[in-house]
Amino acid sequence: MLILERGRQVPVEVYGLYWCDGERVFWVIPYKGYEGLITVSEKDCELIDARLGNAFVLRKNDADEDLLLHWALDKDDLIYDVLEHDPVAMQDFIRRLAEQS
Repeated sequence: MLILERGRQVPVEVYGLYWCDGERVFWVIPYKGYEGLITVSEKDCELIDARLGNAFVLRKNDADEDLLLHWALDKDDLIYDVLEHDPVAMQDFIRRLAEQS
């Protein structure tokens, strides 16, 4: 899945998505070298490629709400550490993605 955030030139891959008050919110790495994920609301981007493939798993968040999460983040609550911009967690995530290739 790819989105293009308003004001940016390059589409980015989506690594998670959830819904907040009926609005889709995407988790992305905004550019190479960024040490974490950011959230991008569907109103602030264009969906370029909606295909999920087999990279995503359906999970519940802490509030028992559905979210779709890339399998490489679905380990030991890695998503929360990456969202907090923990550099060790981000390295682990990037390593897991590279092993997939």
